[in-house]
Amino acid sequence: MNPYAIDPASRREFIKASAAAAFGGAWASCPLVGLAEAAPPTPAEIAVKALYETLSEPQRKEVCFDWDYRVDIQYGRKPLTIPDPNGVLLRTHVSNAWLITPQLIGSPFYSDDQRALIMGILQAVLNPGWPEKLVQQARDDTGKPWGADQSLAIFGTPGSGKFQCVITGFHLTLRAGSDPGAQAAFGGAITHGHQPTGFYEDVGHPGNIFWPQAQVANKVYQILDGKQRTQALFTGPAPYFVPPGAPDRPQKALKIDRSLIRAGAPRDDTREPEIRFRPPSQIPGLPIGEMSHDQKEAVQQTLQSLVSPYRKEYQDQVMSCLKKQGGLDACRLVFYQQRALADNGEWDIWRLEGPAFVWYFRGSPHVHIWIHVADDPTAPVSSYFG
Repeated sequence: MNPYAIDPASRREFIKASAAAAFGGAWASCPLVGLAEAAPPTPAEIAVKALYETLSEPQRKEVCFDWDYRVDIQYGRKPLTIPDPNGVLLRTHVSNAWLITPQLIGSPFYSDDQRALIMGILQAVLNPGWPEKLVQQARDDTGKPWGADQSLAIFGTPGSGKFQCVITGFHLTLRAGSDPGAQAAFGGAITHGHQPTGFYEDVGHPGNIFWPQAQVANKVYQILDGKQRTQALFTGPAPYFVPPGAPDRPQKALKIDRSLIRAGAPRDDTREPEIRFRPPSQIPGLPIGEMSHDQKEAVQQTLQSLVSPYRKEYQDQVMSCLKKQGGLDACRLVFYQQRALADNGEWDIWRLEGPAFVWYFRGSPHVHIWIHVADDPTAPVSSYFG
């Protein structure tokens, strides 16, 4: 069932009323001095707690976990998670296509009211217009309505310390919650994607909701001088493997490494989901700190485009993390020559990367975006090409 079938005005009122009920009692009971000292809950915190309060005990048993719940992730196309105290932290995991729990948002497991609250979580994380874009992305990429290939999990207890809701699906890992001590922006690594014209997108990515971000980045390349372009353009293999000598386009030529990337394992930077942070000396591309003033301004515009889907709270998290690690001047911008969809002066694959900052845009054969931003290079993450 598509939650957008619910009347929008009714949905907004339901979300507002549920949020007030979820937090109103707790805030009303606070002493005045405590109220003055406590930070008010964010919209995302309110939205997650509002959903949590409606979940029955059987529902919580299926989709709610301890904050540090660990699993052994075993993959087919979709992952199966098996409790394992020595496994990976499930809440820090990211993939471009996965179900974090088997219970689909669009299934009878959730009520229509709960689906409306889940949409309220998206609305609390994303700027106006972007929840609708993700709904369209789901339909474009799967041929199904939103909820038919998305699931969620809640870690920790909303309203009591650290908690997070992770929403996943095809071309989606999104987070919302509260963790005052979080190292990572967004609460952890996230990912998005879109393929509105098929697995092999048409040149120029018509209808792709994320392609305008790449167009802004490509404007940076256009104002580089010849020496800078040489440094910014990587001519080796992009982090997406095709057997040497194979035709660039046919499906059978693709071979993707789908093994799990675990914390502490050796790096392999040919793998697309390798978004762990690496030493600055190993980051390819053109140092932004060596650019001219107007070129830096163009990079800043690119960054603003990248964070534009997210509410100011999350944009501020990104900027705070970036500043702590030296700002954009500590980052490099690299464009990948391999797998360009056309000889039209636009690079489909590019990456903005710094000491604790990875924003990887892979636009061939269709768009995947991998995002990992933190205030410390030790921020935990595990990842997988779904």
